[in-house]
Amino acid sequence: MDETRLLQKLMGDPKLKTRVKVENLLLVHLGLRQCSQTVLPVDLPNAEGMGSTIDRRMAPKMIQIQRVTDPRRKLAAIASLKKEMRTAYDKVVRASDQYKGLLSWARDLRLRTRLADVRPTVQELYLFKEGRVGGRLKGLMKSRQKIRARVYASAKPGMERIRLAYPEEFEGSWLREMGEMLGYPGCCVEAYVSDREREFNVEERAARQLAEAEQLGNMDPLAYYVGYFFPCTPDCEQAASRGRECLESLADLDPSLGELYSTLVAGNLENVRLQPEVIARYRARVEGGPEVRP
Repeated sequence: MDETRLLQKLMGDPKLKTRVKVENLLLVHLGLRQCSQTVLPVDLPNAEGMGSTIDRRMAPKMIQIQRVTDPRRKLAAIASLKKEMRTAYDKVVRASDQYKGLLSWARDLRLRTRLADVRPTVQELYLFKEGRVGGRLKGLMKSRQKIRARVYASAKPGMERIRLAYPEEFEGSWLREMGEMLGYPGCCVEAYVSDREREFNVEERAARQLAEAEQLGNMDPLAYYVGYFFPCTPDCEQAASRGRECLESLADLDPSLGELYSTLVAGNLENVRLQPEVIARYRARVEGGPEVRP
Protein backbone atom coordinates (compact mmCIF):
# COMPACT_ATOMS: atom_id res chain seq x y z
CA MET A 1 0.00 0.00 0.00
CA ASP A 2 1.46 3.38 -1.00
CA GLU A 3 1.90 6.24 1.49
CA THR A 4 -1.13 8.23 0.30
CA ARG A 5 -3.54 5.30 0.56
CA LEU A 6 -2.08 4.30 3.93
CA LEU A 7 -2.65 7.77 5.38
CA GLN A 8 -6.16 7.91 3.92
CA LYS A 9 -6.94 4.61 5.60
CA LEU A 10 -5.50 5.88 8.89
CA MET A 11 -7.57 9.06 8.85
CA GLY A 12 -10.72 7.08 8.09
CA ASP A 13 -10.28 4.59 10.92
CA PRO A 14 -13.04 5.14 13.54
CA LYS A 15 -11.20 3.11 16.18
CA LEU A 16 -8.81 5.97 16.97
CA LYS A 17 -9.27 9.56 18.09
CA THR A 18 -8.33 12.14 15.49
CA ARG A 19 -5.81 13.77 17.82
CA VAL A 20 -4.05 10.43 18.37
CA LYS A 21 -3.96 9.76 14.63
CA VAL A 22 -2.36 13.11 13.82
CA GLU A 23 -0.30 14.13 16.86
CA ASN A 24 0.78 10.75 18.21
CA LEU A 25 1.06 8.58 15.09
CA LEU A 26 1.41 10.80 12.03
CA LEU A 27 3.75 13.46 13.43
CA VAL A 28 6.14 10.78 14.68
CA HIS A 29 5.88 8.89 11.38
CA LEU A 30 6.79 12.07 9.49
CA GLY A 31 9.72 12.83 11.79
CA LEU A 32 8.11 15.97 13.23
CA ARG A 33 8.21 14.49 16.73
CA GLN A 34 10.80 12.04 18.03
CA CYS A 35 8.37 10.51 20.52
CA SER A 36 4.71 10.71 21.51
CA GLN A 37 2.81 9.55 24.58
CA THR A 38 -0.67 8.02 24.45
CA VAL A 39 -2.41 7.48 27.79
CA LEU A 40 -4.59 4.38 27.90
CA PRO A 41 -7.52 4.13 28.08
CA VAL A 42 -7.91 7.95 28.32
CA ASP A 43 -6.89 8.53 24.70
CA LEU A 44 -9.13 5.83 23.23
CA PRO A 45 -12.55 6.80 21.80
CA ASN A 46 -14.48 4.67 24.30
CA ALA A 47 -12.37 5.65 27.31
CA GLU A 48 -15.38 6.72 29.37
CA GLY A 49 -17.23 3.48 28.75
CA MET A 50 -14.15 1.41 29.51
CA GLY A 51 -13.54 3.30 32.73
CA SER A 52 -17.16 2.89 33.80
CA THR A 53 -17.05 -0.85 33.12
CA ILE A 54 -13.91 -1.29 35.20
CA ASP A 55 -15.33 0.88 38.00
CA ARG A 56 -18.52 -1.20 38.12
CA ARG A 57 -16.53 -4.42 38.36
CA MET A 58 -14.31 -3.04 41.12
CA ALA A 59 -17.00 -1.21 43.13
CA PRO A 60 -17.92 -4.11 45.48
CA LYS A 61 -14.25 -4.73 46.29
CA MET A 62 -13.61 -1.02 46.88
CA ILE A 63 -16.52 -0.88 49.34
CA GLN A 64 -15.17 -3.92 51.20
CA ILE A 65 -11.71 -2.35 51.54
CA GLN A 66 -13.14 0.87 52.97
CA ARG A 67 -14.75 -1.19 55.73
CA VAL A 68 -11.50 -2.95 56.73
CA THR A 69 -9.82 -1.35 59.74
CA ASP A 70 -7.02 -3.81 60.55
CA PRO A 71 -3.84 -2.47 58.80
CA ARG A 72 -2.48 -5.87 57.75
CA ARG A 73 -5.78 -7.06 56.39
CA LYS A 74 -6.21 -3.77 54.55
CA LEU A 75 -2.80 -4.07 52.87
CA ALA A 76 -3.61 -7.62 51.77
CA ALA A 77 -7.01 -6.51 50.46
CA ILE A 78 -5.44 -3.65 48.48
CA ALA A 79 -2.87 -6.03 46.97
CA SER A 80 -5.68 -8.33 45.89
CA LEU A 81 -7.63 -5.36 44.50
CA LYS A 82 -4.67 -4.26 42.39
CA LYS A 83 -4.46 -7.70 40.79
CA GLU A 84 -8.16 -7.66 40.02
CA MET A 85 -7.91 -4.15 38.58
CA ARG A 86 -5.10 -5.22 36.25
CA THR A 87 -7.12 -8.24 35.17
CA ALA A 88 -10.14 -6.02 34.49
CA TYR A 89 -7.93 -3.62 32.51
CA ASP A 90 -6.65 -6.47 30.37
CA LYS A 91 -10.16 -7.76 29.68
CA VAL A 92 -11.74 -4.37 29.03
CA VAL A 93 -8.97 -2.26 27.48
CA ARG A 94 -6.24 -4.49 26.09
CA ALA A 95 -8.78 -6.87 24.56
CA SER A 96 -10.62 -4.02 22.80
CA ASP A 97 -10.49 -3.37 19.06
CA GLN A 98 -9.46 0.21 19.79
CA TYR A 99 -6.37 -0.82 21.75
CA LYS A 100 -5.42 -3.48 19.20
CA GLY A 101 -6.05 -1.02 16.38
CA LEU A 102 -3.64 1.51 17.85
CA LEU A 103 -0.87 -1.07 18.09
CA SER A 104 -1.65 -2.27 14.57
CA TRP A 105 -1.28 1.25 13.18
CA ALA A 106 2.02 1.67 14.99
CA ARG A 107 3.26 -1.44 13.16
CA ASP A 108 1.87 -0.30 9.80
CA LEU A 109 3.63 3.05 10.16
CA ARG A 110 6.83 1.28 11.23
CA LEU A 111 6.93 2.88 14.64
CA ARG A 112 8.53 1.33 17.67
CA THR A 113 6.47 1.05 20.85
CA ARG A 114 7.07 0.92 24.59
CA LEU A 115 4.32 0.35 27.13
CA ALA A 116 4.68 1.62 30.68
CA ASP A 117 2.42 0.79 33.63
CA VAL A 118 1.35 3.91 35.52
CA ARG A 119 -1.52 2.68 37.67
CA PRO A 120 -3.28 -0.72 37.80
CA THR A 121 -5.74 0.53 35.17
CA VAL A 122 -3.59 3.11 33.36
CA GLN A 123 -0.79 2.58 30.85
CA GLU A 124 1.28 4.88 28.68
CA LEU A 125 2.12 3.91 25.10
CA TYR A 126 5.20 5.64 23.69
CA LEU A 127 5.65 5.73 19.92
CA PHE A 128 9.02 6.49 18.31
CA LYS A 129 11.27 5.55 15.39
CA GLU A 130 14.82 5.44 16.73
CA GLY A 131 16.03 2.60 18.92
CA ARG A 132 18.01 4.95 21.19
CA VAL A 133 14.74 6.60 22.22
CA GLY A 134 13.48 3.25 23.48
CA GLY A 135 16.60 2.86 25.60
CA ARG A 136 16.14 6.27 27.18
CA LEU A 137 12.48 5.56 27.85
CA LYS A 138 13.40 2.31 29.56
CA GLY A 139 15.76 4.24 31.84
CA LEU A 140 13.08 6.84 32.57
CA MET A 141 10.57 4.19 33.56
CA LYS A 142 13.10 2.60 35.92
CA SER A 143 13.78 6.02 37.44
CA ARG A 144 10.07 6.54 37.94
CA GLN A 145 9.80 3.30 39.90
CA LYS A 146 12.73 4.33 42.11
CA ILE A 147 11.14 7.73 42.76
CA ARG A 148 7.87 6.07 43.70
CA ALA A 149 9.54 3.54 45.98
CA ARG A 150 11.42 6.32 47.76
CA VAL A 151 8.32 8.46 48.22
CA TYR A 152 6.18 5.55 49.42
CA ALA A 153 8.83 4.58 51.96
CA SER A 154 8.89 8.08 53.44
CA ALA A 155 5.18 8.89 53.10
CA LYS A 156 3.58 10.47 56.13
CA PRO A 157 -0.08 10.48 57.25
CA GLY A 158 -2.05 13.22 55.56
CA MET A 159 0.24 13.38 52.52
CA GLU A 160 -1.71 14.56 49.49
CA ARG A 161 -2.75 11.53 47.47
CA ILE A 162 -1.89 13.11 44.14
CA ARG A 163 1.74 13.20 45.29
CA LEU A 164 1.51 9.51 46.11
CA ALA A 165 -0.20 8.67 42.84
CA TYR A 166 2.30 10.56 40.64
CA PRO A 167 5.38 11.49 42.72
CA GLU A 168 7.57 11.77 39.61
CA GLU A 169 5.54 14.86 38.66
CA PHE A 170 7.37 16.69 41.45
CA GLU A 171 10.89 15.54 40.49
CA GLY A 172 12.59 18.18 38.34
CA SER A 173 15.29 15.94 36.82
CA TRP A 174 12.72 13.34 35.75
CA LEU A 175 10.41 15.97 34.27
CA ARG A 176 13.25 17.59 32.32
CA GLU A 177 14.28 14.33 30.68
CA MET A 178 10.69 13.36 29.88
CA GLY A 179 10.05 16.81 28.41
CA GLU A 180 13.13 16.45 26.24
CA MET A 181 12.02 12.99 25.10
CA LEU A 182 8.63 14.36 24.06
CA GLY A 183 10.33 17.20 22.18
CA TYR A 184 8.97 20.09 24.22
CA PRO A 185 10.86 23.41 24.06
CA GLY A 186 13.37 23.81 26.87
CA CYS A 187 11.85 27.08 28.08
CA CYS A 188 8.44 25.44 28.44
CA VAL A 189 9.90 22.45 30.26
CA GLU A 190 11.71 24.72 32.71
CA ALA A 191 8.52 26.69 33.41
CA TYR A 192 6.67 23.43 34.06
CA VAL A 193 9.42 22.12 36.35
CA SER A 194 9.59 25.40 38.27
CA ASP A 195 5.85 25.32 38.91
CA ARG A 196 5.88 21.71 40.08
CA GLU A 197 8.91 22.11 42.34
CA ARG A 198 7.42 25.20 43.98
CA GLU A 199 4.07 23.37 44.21
CA PHE A 200 2.39 25.92 41.97
CA ASN A 201 -0.54 24.69 39.92
CA VAL A 202 0.74 24.39 36.33
CA GLU A 203 -2.76 24.10 34.91
CA GLU A 204 -4.04 27.21 36.67
CA ARG A 205 -0.96 29.19 35.60
CA ALA A 206 -1.40 28.17 31.96
CA ALA A 207 -5.14 28.88 31.97
CA ARG A 208 -4.63 32.29 33.58
CA GLN A 209 -1.88 33.22 31.10
CA LEU A 210 -4.12 32.23 28.23
CA ALA A 211 -7.05 34.33 29.48
CA GLU A 212 -4.80 37.37 29.95
CA ALA A 213 -3.10 36.94 26.56
CA GLU A 214 -6.40 36.63 24.73
CA GLN A 215 -7.57 39.94 26.22
CA LEU A 216 -4.35 41.63 25.07
CA GLY A 217 -4.21 39.85 21.72
CA ASN A 218 -0.76 38.62 22.70
CA MET A 219 -0.88 34.91 21.88
CA ASP A 220 -0.25 32.40 19.09
CA PRO A 221 -2.59 29.39 18.85
CA LEU A 222 0.20 27.32 17.29
CA ALA A 223 2.07 27.47 20.61
CA TYR A 224 -0.43 24.78 21.66
CA TYR A 225 0.90 22.50 18.95
CA VAL A 226 0.21 19.18 20.71
CA GLY A 227 -2.23 18.07 23.38
CA TYR A 228 -1.45 17.95 27.12
CA PHE A 229 1.31 20.52 26.57
CA PHE A 230 1.59 23.79 28.52
CA PRO A 231 3.74 26.44 26.83
CA CYS A 232 5.73 28.76 29.07
CA THR A 233 3.76 31.66 27.59
CA PRO A 234 0.85 31.77 25.11
CA ASP A 235 3.13 33.39 22.53
CA CYS A 236 6.21 31.21 23.09
CA GLU A 237 8.13 31.45 19.82
CA GLN A 238 9.81 28.08 20.20
CA ALA A 239 6.50 26.29 20.72
CA ALA A 240 4.76 28.26 17.95
CA SER A 241 7.64 27.50 15.58
CA ARG A 242 7.12 23.79 16.10
CA GLY A 243 3.43 24.26 15.50
CA ARG A 244 4.11 26.09 12.23
CA GLU A 245 6.45 23.33 11.09
CA CYS A 246 3.79 20.70 11.79
CA LEU A 247 1.09 22.74 10.06
CA GLU A 248 3.17 23.41 6.96
CA SER A 249 4.36 19.81 6.63
CA LEU A 250 0.86 18.40 6.99
CA ALA A 251 -0.62 20.96 4.59
CA ASP A 252 2.07 20.12 2.02
CA LEU A 253 1.17 16.46 2.37
CA ASP A 254 -2.55 17.17 2.01
CA PRO A 255 -4.34 20.54 2.47
CA SER A 256 -7.13 18.78 4.38
CA LEU A 257 -4.59 17.53 6.92
CA GLY A 258 -3.42 21.10 7.46
CA GLU A 259 -6.98 22.20 8.12
CA LEU A 260 -7.55 19.28 10.45
CA TYR A 261 -4.37 20.07 12.38
CA SER A 262 -5.49 23.69 12.83
CA THR A 263 -8.72 22.37 14.35
CA LEU A 264 -6.75 20.15 16.72
CA VAL A 265 -4.56 23.08 17.80
CA ALA A 266 -7.68 25.08 18.62
CA GLY A 267 -8.92 22.14 20.67
CA ASN A 268 -5.59 21.89 22.51
CA LEU A 269 -5.85 25.56 23.40
CA GLU A 270 -9.38 25.10 24.70
CA ASN A 271 -8.28 22.11 26.78
CA VAL A 272 -5.62 24.24 28.48
CA ARG A 273 -8.34 26.76 29.31
CA LEU A 274 -10.43 24.00 30.92
CA GLN A 275 -7.62 22.04 32.63
CA PRO A 276 -8.06 23.55 36.12
CA GLU A 277 -11.63 22.21 36.18
CA VAL A 278 -10.54 18.79 34.87
CA ILE A 279 -7.75 18.53 37.45
CA ALA A 280 -10.09 19.59 40.27
CA ARG A 281 -12.53 16.81 39.36
CA TYR A 282 -9.70 14.27 39.17
CA ARG A 283 -8.29 15.33 42.54
CA ALA A 284 -11.72 15.00 44.14
CA ARG A 285 -12.04 11.47 42.79
CA VAL A 286 -8.53 10.43 43.86
CA GLU A 287 -8.87 11.92 47.34
CA GLY A 288 -12.21 10.20 47.84
CA GLY A 289 -11.12 6.63 47.15
CA PRO A 290 -8.87 4.13 48.96
CA GLU A 291 -5.16 4.49 48.38
CA VAL A 292 -4.09 2.07 45.62
CA ARG A 293 -0.46 2.51 44.66
CA PRO A 294 1.01 1.14 41.41
